[in-house]
Amino acid sequence: MRKCVLSLLLYIVTGFWLFSQNDTIPFLHSDRPLQSESPFLVPKRFFQIETGVMYVERDDQQQHLERIRLGTTNLRYGVFSNFEVRLSDSYEWMHVQDKEDLKDSTESGLGPLTAGFKVFVAKERKWLPQMAILGTITFRHIGDEDFSPTFSYPTGKLLCSHTISKSFKLGYNIGFAYGGETADGFFLYSIFPTYNITPRLIAFAEVYGNFDHGDAPNNRGDAGFSYLIRKNLQVDLSGGMAFDKDIDRFFASTGISWRIPR
Repeated sequence: MRKCVLSLLLYIVTGFWLFSQNDTIPFLHSDRPLQSESPFLVPKRFFQIETGVMYVERDDQQQHLERIRLGTTNLRYGVFSNFEVRLSDSYEWMHVQDKEDLKDSTESGLGPLTAGFKVFVAKERKWLPQMAILGTITFRHIGDEDFSPTFSYPTGKLLCSHTISKSFKLGYNIGFAYGGETADGFFLYSIFPTYNITPRLIAFAEVYGNFDHGDAPNNRGDAGFSYLIRKNLQVDLSGGMAFDKDIDRFFASTGISWRIPR
């Protein structure tokens, strides 16, 4: 499996490098590698691909789980200067070992398809942040049965970003979603400072999670780097963990984002 992941990444990087030799297009803003989304849209009539690999390891009192999301891909297209549409999906591989009876199982297949849009709200001005609204719906019947939710479910977020200095920005998301397994919804939040080490190399940290009126908050954090190889081509590397006291959860991700020249 590791050889497959490395081969896929090498193929993606090589192919995108060959087709990205165009500096006449705007600088790329990607929603990778953050778990949050930025308020910046894909420019009108541009198509953007954001894809990568994520490894997740989760351990609690009952189970040990390993999961690989191969080709976690987000396709984005700028319909207007203030409106974009998007589709996202991934190929999933999951291994679960039960600690009580020592039985294990392995499943693989396509994850559920998510469709959505992002719409511009306001430019940054003084105390007012750059703002956009993101709406998505994850479909129950598109994807492998082992990875599909019980119900199709929507998610809505307000996306914001403040410029603190020339090199430092502070972003945050707030929103509401349903989990796909029950009729109960929950609130979403994230906070993510970013720092331009150089004009092309960006470091970030992120705290995010969800909560409702009845359960304890589910909090996680991550950090990493993104690097603009060219104006329309970015690579990224990140890792993170959960803050829940009864669950050990770690993940690592790497990927690439490419805005296709017109």
